[in-house]
Amino acid sequence: MENFESHFYPNMEKPKELEKKETTFEVMKTPEIVIQEEKGAQLFSLLLKAENPEWGETETPLAKEAVDYFRDNPLNPKTIKTIKDFHAQGIDEETLYNLALTYRHPERAEKVLEMATKYKPHVKNPEEVHQKLLALLESFDQTFSASPLAEKFATEIERDRSERLTRLAETRKRIESLIDFFKPDSKTTDVRKLSFVPTDSLYRANSGRNFSAFPGEQIIISHIDNIDNQDHEFSHGIVNPIVEKLSQQLTDEQKEKISQLASEKFKQDYGDGHFSLLCEEFIRTYNDVLKRGERPQTYEDFARKISGISEEQFQKELAQSKNFKARCEEFGITTIEDFKNKSQEYFERFEKNQLRDLIFEIYQEYSSRPNKEAENFEQFVLAKFSARI
Repeated sequence: MENFESHFYPNMEKPKELEKKETTFEVMKTPEIVIQEEKGAQLFSLLLKAENPEWGETETPLAKEAVDYFRDNPLNPKTIKTIKDFHAQGIDEETLYNLALTYRHPERAEKVLEMATKYKPHVKNPEEVHQKLLALLESFDQTFSASPLAEKFATEIERDRSERLTRLAETRKRIESLIDFFKPDSKTTDVRKLSFVPTDSLYRANSGRNFSAFPGEQIIISHIDNIDNQDHEFSHGIVNPIVEKLSQQLTDEQKEKISQLASEKFKQDYGDGHFSLLCEEFIRTYNDVLKRGERPQTYEDFARKISGISEEQFQKELAQSKNFKARCEEFGITTIEDFKNKSQEYFERFEKNQLRDLIFEIYQEYSSRPNKEAENFEQFVLAKFSARI
């Protein structure tokens, strides 16, 4: 039968049906999840505690026992000097923990040193630092491992490991939920094994670390009961490689703008470099805001949050947080009443976070994108973010 449309409108094309966007990535598979003790990390925490009793956790029974033990069995002067030299040289804890994770794992060393050279330019001669740290750990291991305190740590580690195993299905479900939301490309996020380290009794419960310097493996140090932090640390393995790609698109002016948009409080904790700020803000905005169905904090939210703080709680936070104390000193704040009276000025100076507002908007747009299965977070951010700065 003759096509009458083509006869009467010979120069017009028939409207095409909307084509479905094809997926151009393979979502990473759920990694193998294991509970794995890391001897090097535990020994390094003990060394930090021995060198400084105020380091890390101070309230748990084992933390108190460790302080008593090292008071009666102090480190030798040479060991203390080596640790202090690390501090004096500006070698950060993250680098030292990464290097400590190579203890009894020589197969990890090459990649860790490569990452230190690439991302930690302030660490001069990382190979020398690595060898000194390994010698330190080996020497300390020989003396400490035979102590009664070492047995108590081993017992606690085994108890924690057993409990984590009972929660493994719940942990896997949370990891799968993050993978489903971000849909990380397996070529960008190469995590085939996810290792949770049993809770370090010397590490603060609200702190955590993520180590992704090992091919195919991500190691997380996070308290067993702090599931938000566990999700946060796992998300670094997804977000950090994306931000690294995004950084290549950004101009120097845009990188500076990112620092300007971030809150001053945030910059006190993470510095003013665009990479750290973006990684942390992408993760925190999802984990602390979007996932909970909330919106970024306004001054009214902040005022309500601090309205129920007691004087005792305020003074405890002042004593425990050097950064918080420094922020309060800038406004002459010494009591909770001072804090409440100057809350507007404090919020504008330290809490206001325009970077979070922007990233929250991007998350909203990502969540409502039409091709949810064909476009992942990496593609969306690389296509949209630069134009918003």
